Amino acid sequence: MALAVGLVVAGLNVPCLLWPGRVRAAALAFPRSRGPAWLLTALDLGWVAWIVLHAQLGRFEWVKPYLYAAAPLSFFLIVIFMDELLAPRALGGLLLLLANPVIIAARWHESDWRLVMIGLAYVWAVAGIVLVLSPFYFRRVAAWALATDGRCRQLGLLRLAFGAALVALALAVY
Repeated sequence: MALAVGLVVAGLNVPCLLWPGRVRAAALAFPRSRGPAWLLTALDLGWVAWIVLHAQLGRFEWVKPYLYAAAPLSFFLIVIFMDELLAPRALGGLLLLLANPVIIAARWHESDWRLVMIGLAYVWAVAGIVLVLSPFYFRRVAAWALATDGRCRQLGLLRLAFGAALVALALAVY
């Protein structure tokens, strides 16, 4: 899990070093972007539907067959009626969903370095809650973090180093 997360974090931050102007434009346009919003919403709803289908619901097992119709219907209702800042909200939902497998993978590892992945998962969970409840914070943070090409490169380099550290931990410790 640390290897995958490290590679994704590092890979997502290479463009910050190479094309900071394009990254700034894309990040500032992201909150109102329809394509990423729909894609992330579909991914979130699909993941939640899969979780519910495989969960033991006890006396609510009767709900599972209706999920095949409820998930696509929910998608269309969300993209039609909640289209305002949907991309950051859906990104927040994805961060909330991603935290769980990371914590499960790190939970029983004997090394104390597992706390790095657990801490990262909790940061994702808090960020996900903030984005779901207040998606306009994405724009504020992006405007600050991407104010200049230099700041974009510096923060991108910092996140790239963090991704490389996760890869190193995955190869050496986990």
